[in-house]
Amino acid sequence: MKKTLLVLTITALIFSCKKEDDAPTINTSTKVEGCMDSLATNHNPEATIDDGSCEYPPSVLKLSSITINAIPMTNNGSNWDVGILGSENPDVFYVLKQGNGDISSSSSQNNISSFPISFTENLPYTTNNLSQEYTIELYDNDQIAGVGENELIGSCSFTPNDHIPTGGNGYPTEINIQSAGIDMTLAIEWLP
Repeated sequence: MKKTLLVLTITALIFSCKKEDDAPTINTSTKVEGCMDSLATNHNPEATIDDGSCEYPPSVLKLSSITINAIPMTNNGSNWDVGILGSENPDVFYVLKQGNGDISSSSSQNNISSFPISFTENLPYTTNNLSQEYTIELYDNDQIAGVGENELIGSCSFTPNDHIPTGGNGYPTEINIQSAGIDMTLAIEWLP
């Protein structure tokens, strides 16, 4: 009986002991650096340490130039202008509008026959209303000494928010807009 008791005691001791190495290791202090602000475009929901890397969508657009790449060179088949020497090309100027209000305009560039033409006069224009539609109207300047009427060549419209990429990366530096034979490129900058 002593032998049986000894075997049972040794077996109980062997199975009742547990090795520290066999216990699973759980690391509860894992630190993940990243952007913790849920409003940021690069929010990391697993971040436990805010590393200052948060990036936010722009809230301001700065328009610095308007480049006209093409316009209709005739007015419904007729010449835009008739001068002393006969037919002339249009004298083009722009008007930037928001809703029904004029925001900015330029003086005319005269007798335009080749493209592109660029306008920077009265620019840059900066706006924080990125959901508003803006229209750029192009006119043929037919006023001489305040007499005569300007003829609308055409217009193009854009809404800044439509040009913000999803995911917040790679903001464009140009917006190309086209309508009814008019092609223009807007040089822009996105600001926080």
